[in-house]
Amino acid sequence: MSARLETAAEILKLERLLSLEHGTLEFLGEVAPSEIRTLREKATDSLFDTGAKSMARLAAAAAITPSALVATIAEKSFGPLMCARAAAAVDPAKAIDVAKRLSPDFLADATIELDPRRVARIIAGVPTELVEPVARELGRRKEHVTMGRFLAFVPDHSIVAAMTALSDEAMLRTAFVLEHKEALDHAVGLLPPERLPGVLRIASEQGLWAEALDLLDHLSHERRGPIADVVGSMEEDVVAELVRAVSAADLWEALLPVVSVMSEQGRLQIAGRPAFHEPRILEEIVGSAARDGRLWPDLLPLVVALPGVVRAKAADLIARQDPHAVVDLITAAHGHALWPLLLPVLTELDEESRAHMVGVIDAADPDLVSAVAHLREDPDLTDLLPLVPTDIMSAVDRAVAR
Repeated sequence: MSARLETAAEILKLERLLSLEHGTLEFLGEVAPSEIRTLREKATDSLFDTGAKSMARLAAAAAITPSALVATIAEKSFGPLMCARAAAAVDPAKAIDVAKRLSPDFLADATIELDPRRVARIIAGVPTELVEPVARELGRRKEHVTMGRFLAFVPDHSIVAAMTALSDEAMLRTAFVLEHKEALDHAVGLLPPERLPGVLRIASEQGLWAEALDLLDHLSHERRGPIADVVGSMEEDVVAELVRAVSAADLWEALLPVVSVMSEQGRLQIAGRPAFHEPRILEEIVGSAARDGRLWPDLLPLVVALPGVVRAKAADLIARQDPHAVVDLITAAHGHALWPLLLPVLTELDEESRAHMVGVIDAADPDLVSAVAHLREDPDLTDLLPLVPTDIMSAVDRAVAR
């Protein structure tokens, strides 16, 4: 999961809560998403706790008033803000009965002002025939943050109704600011499969690659793989645009996991695109893995899929990273059983890169070197080990003998 993308989503939600123009809070870009989320929740509580006693009295009056009359008074006198504040104190059955008598426009106005945490029982009981027109109106108004706050509180039939009412762009933008993204995989699973390629096309057309990568990042492996292959099969100019967008926002930690779950054919397709062969891009990709050792298992499948000359350049870049980063790579290969991917990379190294790798092994932790030495006993690597440069294997032997 990309913390950078999570922070961007939290900033959008805080700006919406405070009715600020988009970009006003960009200075929070380096703040942890959890801290922005805590601030937003405290601000929400402060807004809704103000006048709580008065809202409770208003709700008590609504309880003994016919629903039709309550709906009329709500639209003509109280307005959406006051109704949203009072909703939490109203009996859910009564609130739903009143909602059925309100116009979709007014319901959309009130929905924007609601705190879904306080009206979860009401939201769960709203019938589908109300969900769809309200979702359509919110989508028309581009109230993606509002819709994103409600998904975790609605039943499956309401999710399907809402997503059906939204355009591919609105669905993608809503998913990006979803309040509980652990529910995203389930929600996507409720949609017809043909919706997802459309979402990727919109990402390309509207420059929403960050949002698309965030969506893929929150899907299960089973659901993400086929969608990732759609990315791999996109036209050359679209892939180039994706690479430019990821490079500009430094989002390799979001793209590499997508490439790693592609089928072999999908990886070969995307790795064959010229956009991935530019020296600057290769340096960025390898550098991102060197900074965050957790990305090595995602990077290696891409490197192995690169065309020969480009793969050799990437191999040299990997081997010449800071010794700590190279040790992280070896540790990741050992911990994730990635030797069938890493050993072919070692065969591509030039003399300078091999010398750097030898120096790293000479200074490495004896336990790690011992683990590498045991590779000779792995029958699955019998054909690969003889291809590894002899100076590297000699360094392993020397380290073990120390």
